[in-house]
Amino acid sequence: MSDKNLRPNSNAALLTLLLQLFLVSLSLVNCFANLIPTGSQQFYQLSSEVSLEAAQVQYTFDTQLSIHSVWNDAQDQLLEIKLSESYVKAQQRQRPILSLPDRPFYVALVKGQPKQVIAHTSRDQSLLNLERGIASLFQLRRDSNDVTDTELDISGHCRVEYKAKSSTRWEKTKRDCALWDLRVNYHPEQALGVAQHSEQQLSYELSAEGLLLRAESVETHRLTLAAKPDAGSLVHGKLRLQHLAEGEGVEQLQQPTLAAAIESLLEWYRVFELEADVDGEISKLKEQTLQSQVELMLEQLKPEHLGKSSLASAFVQLLPLARLAKQAEFESLLASQSPLAAQLVDLLGAVQTFEAHNASFSHFYRGAGTTAESLELLEKYLQSLAVATHPERRILEHLYDFLQQKLPHKSHLKLRDSVLQTLATLTRQSGLDANDQLLQQIRNYLLEGLASTHNTLLYTRALQNLRDPLTIDALLQQALQAQQPQHSVAALQALKAFPAFNYAEPHRLQFSSIFYQRQRRYDSSARTLALDILLAMRPNAEQLGELLDYLASTDRQFEIKTYVLQKLRMLAEICPRFRAMFQAALRQRAHVNNYNVLAQRGLTTVLSRQLSTSPAFNETLLSTQEVSQGILKRGSVEFLLHAGRAEASSFKLGIYTSGLSSFMGDSDADEGNDQIPADDKLEQEETMTAGMEISVQGAQLRPLVFFSGQTELMGHVWGGSASDTTPAYQATTLAQDHEQYIVLASGATLHWRVLGARSVDLNGKVTFSLWNRNAQTEIQQNTGTAVVSHLAVGFTYAKLEQQIELRHEPKLSLQADLDFYSNIKLCMQLERAEQLLTLSNTRTVYLQLVEKPYAKHLRSTQTIKSPGRTFVLNQKNNEMCNMILVES
Repeated sequence: MSDKNLRPNSNAALLTLLLQLFLVSLSLVNCFANLIPTGSQQFYQLSSEVSLEAAQVQYTFDTQLSIHSVWNDAQDQLLEIKLSESYVKAQQRQRPILSLPDRPFYVALVKGQPKQVIAHTSRDQSLLNLERGIASLFQLRRDSNDVTDTELDISGHCRVEYKAKSSTRWEKTKRDCALWDLRVNYHPEQALGVAQHSEQQLSYELSAEGLLLRAESVETHRLTLAAKPDAGSLVHGKLRLQHLAEGEGVEQLQQPTLAAAIESLLEWYRVFELEADVDGEISKLKEQTLQSQVELMLEQLKPEHLGKSSLASAFVQLLPLARLAKQAEFESLLASQSPLAAQLVDLLGAVQTFEAHNASFSHFYRGAGTTAESLELLEKYLQSLAVATHPERRILEHLYDFLQQKLPHKSHLKLRDSVLQTLATLTRQSGLDANDQLLQQIRNYLLEGLASTHNTLLYTRALQNLRDPLTIDALLQQALQAQQPQHSVAALQALKAFPAFNYAEPHRLQFSSIFYQRQRRYDSSARTLALDILLAMRPNAEQLGELLDYLASTDRQFEIKTYVLQKLRMLAEICPRFRAMFQAALRQRAHVNNYNVLAQRGLTTVLSRQLSTSPAFNETLLSTQEVSQGILKRGSVEFLLHAGRAEASSFKLGIYTSGLSSFMGDSDADEGNDQIPADDKLEQEETMTAGMEISVQGAQLRPLVFFSGQTELMGHVWGGSASDTTPAYQATTLAQDHEQYIVLASGATLHWRVLGARSVDLNGKVTFSLWNRNAQTEIQQNTGTAVVSHLAVGFTYAKLEQQIELRHEPKLSLQADLDFYSNIKLCMQLERAEQLLTLSNTRTVYLQLVEKPYAKHLRSTQTIKSPGRTFVLNQKNNEMCNMILVES
């Protein structure tokens, strides 16, 4: 082929190459061109909208911007920006802003990206954040596409991703910004915490020459209760910059460098980084005192409101003010409102400041001269403090120092016990570093107490509250080697409180040794606790099979076998994966999968029942009643709050007894012809004892001893002192405790505070007849719950507020009838009364610091009714209830 034939194709290829080079060069020019052309003057309209719940309540801020490019070189630029004709608008009401400072501010750009804001020193924080928001709109990197990177702007460090829609249109997505979650307080239990979802999308439109025509930011922040996702706030923000016109050229600053240009402005200006600071004005409380607010709520704070939502609501409304109060104000309040002392010490415990702590000890503790009433109130304060999530460190240091002091009187032993349990719980809640000296001191103090032969149970309970992984081995050694059954049981109770991920395979072998009694005999409660830990560690198919084989063994502990079977069935109901493994293991074992083995022979009960579901809170009751020789040996009722897969124990009531079998005669454990005696027959005669253990939100309190010894027991029986309704636990404690800030792209500050309280009135009575050989027990729990979510968002001239309050009063009744006249029959009835959940929502918009201030309130209330119900426990309980009711 000749050269002539080649020439046309070569020309076409050359033209294509030149066209490509032209397009690339045009793209590069567009990429690196300044959004505000060098030396030019541009006019823009800036509009900022912030709204709640799909714009039902919103405000709009509008202003005009005059932007001058006053200094430039090849890579850097300095913009002068001035605001004019500004106004705010809400609900069709528009107010001009006349007090906006007329001084311009400056934005320094390095390589086309904003780096600093140079603003007048007299500007308030809110307006400075607005200027940072305007500067951040110029954060556009046109050389990035489909690449995730990190940027710093008004929202702090964010993960960003760019997408080029065309040569003049770009989109940017921001995620995980540092200033979207500025937490002040938070709850470590996820179910008692909050849920947040935040996102921001930005879009840019440029001219062919690279001039910024439009920049728009759209962001949403959904903030809800973790345990009730439909209760919360949705904040929507939109910031738009729209080009209006181009002006004439502007005079340039005659400085050799950008740094010199900035330096020339610093007589009246300061340099600020792009990252915003929180505007504290948004969270300021109205001018009021704690004393005056308490006086307004005297009726709600009266003792007769215990267990009601009205007291819980007053509690959370007073708490923000109490956290700002000083020691003198607390002491004055305690002195002037002595009839409300029980409610006030609950409040002071929830405050968690050293001022409140000092006031409590200063007012109630007088050394050897402390009265019995003051000791009781100080213990009550410590029990409320024990559920704190962010106590001041000085509180821990004071409690530790208190334990080093010599007791002035034996009556202070109970106070010392409460101090120890509270200190251990607060140390865990504080999340101290493993190398923290205070943590090491407290840990060593508790381990030394555990090793001593005096008050071993006291320090075991404290280690249960501490839950330090470095104490596991010491507790496990006590569980394995303790000669006294109650010490082994207490150690296993403490180990059960640890999260299962703290245990490894060697621990599994040791817990298995306790349950299967491979080394020696163990108390039946120790065995069931070891089983609970083994199941929490998620057994594999082989380990599950070994548990099922145990059911067909010659062990005559039928109550333990009943416990194992009911525990496995309960887990199978909850977890589909475990259910499949459980059913498969049963099918493989004909010697287990038959009526003779699987029939319920014992009276022990393990069950889980759903108390309430959405639209109320998702709550479950977990009940364990371990029976030995016809007597309740160890029982517990625990209330669990659920949020997705997370759950938190809100309240747990435990009953323990020992040495009462002489009242009952022989039990089913003695039946049969087996030559192996029941384990309980091998145990030594125990002292007649009964007591109650209470745990509030995972904090184990000092146990309450009903009686110790036969003489004290018979005094209750003959005197009938237990037959009257007796309060077992009465307190109002803090539940939800969350506070955080979010900085919006417009510079507006969002403040969100969630406080929740539970007021509990737990009481019970027992009637016992030696002649008729029967007993009746009744436990009533009345709980009043209030959760208040308060949100405020805005800037100097406009603000939105939303307050959501949830009020709930669940009531639960547990009755147990025991007949041991001939054969032992136990009937338990669990009932929940009808309940109402009320949700009130108040939204308000304010236009402020303008000529005619404006406020608009929108209120709504929703009531959800849940019918009362009686819970089915199990078939054997139903049969025994029928027998007792027929005979009565």
